[in-house]
Amino acid sequence: MNTSEIKELVRRFRHEYHITDVTSDVLEEVFTKQGFIIVDYNPVVNDSDVTTVIEGLGLGEMICRSNGFLYVDAKHRLVFVNEKLNSEERMVVLAHEEGHYYCEHMGQIPVVGRTVTEEYEANEFAHYLLKRSLWDKSRAWMTAHRKWILLTAILCLTVLAGLTAYNWYKKQQVYTGDYYITMHGEKYHLKNCVTIEGHPVRRLRKEEIDNYEPCSVCMPEGRN
Repeated sequence: MNTSEIKELVRRFRHEYHITDVTSDVLEEVFTKQGFIIVDYNPVVNDSDVTTVIEGLGLGEMICRSNGFLYVDAKHRLVFVNEKLNSEERMVVLAHEEGHYYCEHMGQIPVVGRTVTEEYEANEFAHYLLKRSLWDKSRAWMTAHRKWILLTAILCLTVLAGLTAYNWYKKQQVYTGDYYITMHGEKYHLKNCVTIEGHPVRRLRKEEIDNYEPCSVCMPEGRN
């Protein structure tokens, strides 16, 4: 399998099990859904039940030299995990073993992942499962917080509408009509008046209206 195919498997895996954030608990839950039993073992000393399983399946050597592995035969679907691992290490091991299962590495040998190719594919699967892109993380965060985001957006739009209405109201208090004057002119004009075309203008303020006369071109009958 190439990188693109493994990335697609990771995408399908996330979609199939509705996974956003990957944790060891999440991966253990997935393994349970897939019919596996998690077996926590100690490389040195185990309780009688775990010892019986290890000895019965002839896994003593694997227990001593591995932090985790899958065991699949006609009767068993087991995920062995070293109990001494911290939470981060446990998550990596579970992701790697899930890579073996999801990449369909089960064969004639019950201990899954015995070839270089299978180990590489499981490592790549774990890598892309645990190391997500910024967009994936952002999308997951937005999905998890969509109600909060929606409420925030509504609040922002409400505030924006209120500010727009307030600014419009304030402008009506400052200006009287939509009239404009030039820098040194003595008349006020409508905005599209031809006599002020090309000249710098500003809007006439309410308290200035008595200092100017209406333009006879754009307002021949006086102020509107």
